[in-house]
Amino acid sequence: MKQLKKTLLALTVIGLQACGGGGGGGGSTPPLSLDTVQGVYDTTTYSGSGLGGATQAVRAVVLRDGTTWLFLMDGLTATNPSPVGLAKAAVTVSGQSFSGTGKRYMLADASTHAVAVTGSVPAASTVSLNFSDSAGGTTTATTTAAAVSRFNAVAAKADMAATWTFSATQPAVGGGTVSVTWNWTVDANGTLSGSNSLGCDFTGTVLPRSEAVAVFDTSITENCAGTTRIFSGVAFQNSAHTYTTFGLILNDGSTGTVAVAQKVEPT
Repeated sequence: MKQLKKTLLALTVIGLQACGGGGGGGGSTPPLSLDTVQGVYDTTTYSGSGLGGATQAVRAVVLRDGTTWLFLMDGLTATNPSPVGLAKAAVTVSGQSFSGTGKRYMLADASTHAVAVTGSVPAASTVSLNFSDSAGGTTTATTTAAAVSRFNAVAAKADMAATWTFSATQPAVGGGTVSVTWNWTVDANGTLSGSNSLGCDFTGTVLPRSEAVAVFDTSITENCAGTTRIFSGVAFQNSAHTYTTFGLILNDGSTGTVAVAQKVEPT
């Protein structure tokens, strides 16, 4: 199968401290704002099985337009986890809480599921999230997530300008499996080009978002044996800028993928 590795995406929502009211005593607490809620958050505690049995933690990327990406992981950040799924939801704020619905994509079986998230901000830079299968449904998983401060800055094009490589095992035509390797090069302007070992070609862009969140907007077109597919999503990097994690969803919403790509160092 000539396509990107199918997987899941993962999300979590971020936190801010609400301010008190004005003088005279008893001023009302202002509502949350997506501008201040934006950021990248990692799970500190997690329970439940509603995001798939393999999910043990979430990295959430919350953007100021309400788009929330959930990278579903098999362990906490300190354990060097691997992605097991991806989710995307559209979140809106009402008073001191937020909620939204979307889809999650699991890696192991390439399955797609509905997901709903509701949350609150119990403390500064902390979010408490509840997940269910539908808006207003029974909670099936919960997490508390803390803001990752190194992402509180505008991403730099220079950090993405490199060649990136990753590999995955996919079903082979006629049965069995095949190992596929991708090589993507991003130039100084954020333009992506590349190919994989199946002969597919890729073009697109990986561009920093304008706000102070170190995340890249990503659009990638795959051309494989005469078939064209367009993926869009986000990307972020480790602190050394030697690994980039891409979370991508096919434009018709049918497929989600996560790729963890390593930087190819010049020789």
